[in-house]
Amino acid sequence: MKFIPKPKPAALDSGVSQGAELAVSIAVFFLIGFALDAWLNTTPAFMIGLTVFSVVGQFIKMYYSYSSAMRHLEEERSSLVRGDRP
Repeated sequence: MKFIPKPKPAALDSGVSQGAELAVSIAVFFLIGFALDAWLNTTPAFMIGLTVFSVVGQFIKMYYSYSSAMRHLEEERSSLVRGDRP
């Protein structure tokens, strides 16, 4: 049973947009944590926690996108080796 939906194959030439998405999402979570810490007058626990959450989430997303793209390319390659035409 799979709980994670099958992601669409990622375009392999979209590295710049993926890098920008990574940087912006980390910055947004950092700023949300910073605002929560300032509002609640706490130590930088929210800032650190939300930043780590964002980094881990982005790397998990990148892993599944990469795995999906490689699976798609492997299926395409194996169909070409067998002589099947898509």
